Amino acid sequence: MTRHFVYDGRTFPDPDPAASVEDVRRQLADYFPELANADTREEHRGEDTVYTFARRIGTKGGRRRRRPPDLIAILRGIPARELRVFELASELLLADGTLDVHAAARRRPELTLAEAEAETYAQATQRAVANLKRLNAR
Repeated sequence: MTRHFVYDGRTFPDPDPAASVEDVRRQLADYFPELANADTREEHRGEDTVYTFARRIGTKGGRRRRRPPDLIAILRGIPARELRVFELASELLLADGTLDVHAAARRRPELTLAEAEAETYAQATQRAVANLKRLNAR
C-alpha cells in the first residue's frame, strides 16, 4: 500500500512511510505555508491511499484599514536559504553538461520537493517586490 499526498493539483510521493500524515503535512508546510492549518481528506484508490490537503477558508474579521507594508516584515517574508534545486542540478549533471536522466528518475521525490521549494521562494520574492513597489509609490 503506497501513500500519495496531493496539494494544489500536484501529487507528492511519500517522503517517509514511517511518518504520520500530520508529520508529512507539516513537512510540506515548509514549502507551502498555507498547509500549516490545512484540512486533510483520505481516499483509497485500489491498493494506494491518497491524502489531499486543502486550505481552510475563513474570515479575517471586519473591514479594517490596512497599514502600509513594513519594510522589515516584507524582507522577512522571503525565506533565507540555499535552494535544494541548485544542489540537485549540480549532482545530476554529467561531465558534458547533460542531465543524467536515470539518476534524476531515481531521485524524483527529492526533485518534486525541490521544485516546490523553488516555486514557494519565487512567490515570496514576487510578493516582496510588489510590496516594495507600493512603498516607492508613496
